[in-house]
Formats: sequence, structure tokens, C-alpha cells
Amino acid sequence: MHRIILITVLLPAMVSAQHLLSVGIKGGIPLSDAFADATATSVDVITHTFSDSKNYVIGPFVELHLPAGFAVEADALYHPLNLSTDTRIVPTTTSHSSFDINSWEFPILAKYHFLHTPIVKPYLEAGPAFRAIGDSGGGLSNKGFAIGGGIDVKVLLVRVTPELRYTRWGSDTVNPAIPYAPSNQNQAQFLLGISF
Repeated sequence: MHRIILITVLLPAMVSAQHLLSVGIKGGIPLSDAFADATATSVDVITHTFSDSKNYVIGPFVELHLPAGFAVEADALYHPLNLSTDTRIVPTTTSHSSFDINSWEFPILAKYHFLHTPIVKPYLEAGPAFRAIGDSGGGLSNKGFAIGGGIDVKVLLVRVTPELRYTRWGSDTVNPAIPYAPSNQNQAQFLLGISF
């Protein structure tokens, strides 16, 4: 008898919580390079810095569903940033180096879903973005602003959300460890989320 009462009380609360909160994973590819293509010259050295690879983006996210089509999403996305350097010492010696800089991005986005149909709901999103960067990228900005849009598709108990997201990062600080390598402040990503 006590179990029946407990199930009767807890089941509606669990179903209600499931509709209020979604948890999932989001992954994708950057559509822009992490670093600007830059060349610096001195008396006998030419240094060319650029992003050799766009790498990937992946991590968990949580979304709180609010009334009237509003929601708040928080992500923790791992995004390695590639920096490549070609150094030429005139007249003949050339060297190439390339490494990834560990980066975690933490956008907190307000979302608005419109065209409220049972299966497909387009949405717009905007909010601040924060970034934690490994030691080798210490001069990169760790604050920015993100905007984006996508489609929320519900298939049975799973929600699939393809989206495009643009992030404008703040200005870098001077980092003597990474000379002539300004980051690309304008970053675009294609992301695909899967949540329950």
C-alpha cells in the first residue's frame, strides 16, 4: 500500500521534471579557423602562423525549459585549437611546428522556441560565453558573446537539435610565448545535440 502511494506521488513529479530539464551531448565542427592567418618578417626570418586543422567540438549540455517557448541552456564543450607555425630563416632553412591548445567553452544561452508544433520547433539563442584555455594559449581571450539558431526535433523520447552558432571572443592579451599569432575573434560552429 505504501509503495502504491509513493509511486502515485513521485511519478507525476518525475514526469514533470523530465519535461522541465533536458540533459544530453552536443558535438560538431568549427566552420572557422581558431587563429588568423598572419605573417611577420624581420631581417632574416619570416614567420607564418595559421590554423592547420579545424578539429572538433564535443561535450555535455543541460537545458531548462521555461513557459512560453523560453529555455536556458548551459554547455561544457571541449574544443582543441590548432596553431601551426612555418619559420623560414633566409635564404634556405624552413621549419614547421603544429600543436593543439586545450580549450573548454562554457556558453550560457537564453533560447526562444517559436512555431510550437509537437515535433519541430525552430529556435534562436544568445548569451555570454566563457572559455578556459590551457597554458600554451594563455593570451587568448576567455570571454565572449554567442548567438545562434537551430531546429529542435522530437523523435519519440529523444530530442535532436542541429544548429549554427557564432561566437565573438574578446581581444587577446599579448603573449610572448605565441608571437605573431592573433586568434580569430569571430568563430562559427555547426553543432548537433542529442538529449533526453
